[in-house]
Amino acid sequence: MKNAFLFFLILTCYFQVLSQEIAVNESQISLNSKIEGMLIGSAIGDAAGGPVEFVSPPERSYWSTTNKKITKKGIEELGALFKLRPYPKEVEPFAQWEAYGREGTITDDTRFKIIFFNCLKKNKGKLTRKKFAQAVLDFRNELSEEYKKHYDWWIPEIEYATNAALGKKKNAYPVERIWGGIPTMEGQMPFLPVAALNPENPEWCYLKTYELGYFDIGVAKDINSALVAGLARALQADGNWTNFEEAMRTVDPYNYNNVLYVDRQLNKWLDISNELVQRADGNISKLFVLLENNLQTTYWWEAWVPIVVVMACAEIVDYHPLASMQLMMEFGHDTDSYAQVMGAVLGAIHGKEIWPIEMRETVNLRMKEQFGQNVNDWMLLVDKYGK
Repeated sequence: MKNAFLFFLILTCYFQVLSQEIAVNESQISLNSKIEGMLIGSAIGDAAGGPVEFVSPPERSYWSTTNKKITKKGIEELGALFKLRPYPKEVEPFAQWEAYGREGTITDDTRFKIIFFNCLKKNKGKLTRKKFAQAVLDFRNELSEEYKKHYDWWIPEIEYATNAALGKKKNAYPVERIWGGIPTMEGQMPFLPVAALNPENPEWCYLKTYELGYFDIGVAKDINSALVAGLARALQADGNWTNFEEAMRTVDPYNYNNVLYVDRQLNKWLDISNELVQRADGNISKLFVLLENNLQTTYWWEAWVPIVVVMACAEIVDYHPLASMQLMMEFGHDTDSYAQVMGAVLGAIHGKEIWPIEMRETVNLRMKEQFGQNVNDWMLLVDKYGK
C-alpha cells in the first residue's frame, strides 16, 4: 500500500512537471515567430479562401453536413482537409490577378498589405493617413503592365475616398459615401500588420489603425481597430484566444464602451458569436445555419461578419488551428477575408510553425513571383521599424 502511494505521488509530480514544461514551451515561442506566423498565416488564409470565395453552394465535408456533434477525431479530420488550391476562374479585380491562378495565389486582402509595407518602407516607418492614401495610388506604378490593367479595374470606388483623404477635389467623394455608406471590413485587409509594429502596446495599435483607416466609417472604425489591438495582445508571450478577445473588448481609447444609451456594437457581436456556438452545441451544420440567420448582413463583407465567423468557427472546434481554417472554406461567402483574419490570429498565438512549411513556401513564392516581395521582406521591415 505504501509503495502504491509513493508511486501515485511520483506519477502526480511527473505530470505536474510535464504540464509546467508544456506551458513554458508554449510561452517560449519567439516574438519573431509569432509575428511571422501572423503575417504568413493571414496570407495563407487569403490564398486558401480565394478560390472558393462566394462559390455557391460551398463545398462542405461530412462534419459540416451531419446532425451529429463534432468529435475530437472529427476535428482532426477537418484539420487534415485544409489545403491550398488553384483558382477555377478568370481574373477578378478584388480576387486573384492571375487567370486560373496556381495554388498559393493571393487576393486583394494581401495586396492591401503589400501597399501597407510599401508605405512603411518609403516613409521610413512614419505612417500617417495621407501617406497611406498616397501609397494606395502609388501602387500602380510598381506593377507590371498586365497588373496595371487589373489595378485600374479594382481602384475606382476606393479612389474616390483616397483622393478625398489627400485633400483633392477632382474625382473625390466624402469617405461616408464609399461602398454606399456601408461599414465594411476593408480596414482589416491592410492594417493587421500594425500589431507587429508595437505588440506591447495594443492601445497604440488601435489608435494607429483608427487613424490610417480613411475608408472605414461608422462601427467599422471601432471594430477594425479593436481587431488589431487584439492581435497585438495575441502576439505577446502569453497570447491566447481568451486575452485576444479580452483586448478587443477592453482596449477602448475613444470610450465606445460608455456611449450614452448605445451598446458597443463590437461587444454585441462578440456576445452573439459565443451565444451561437452554445446554441449549436457542437453541431457545425447547425452553427452554419445560425450564422446565416443571425449575422444581419446584406453583403457578407460588413465589418462585424469576419469577427463573428472567425470566433464562432474557432470555438466550435476547440480552437484547433487547421480545423478552424477549414471551416472558413466550408462556411462560404467572403472566404478569403474571413480566413485571412483567422490565419492572422492563429499565427499570432502559435507562431509560424503552426503552418505547414510547404504552405508557407508556396505562398511566399507566389507573392515574390507576382509582386516582387513576400513575408520574408516584410519581416525585415518590421525588425527595422517596429517599436
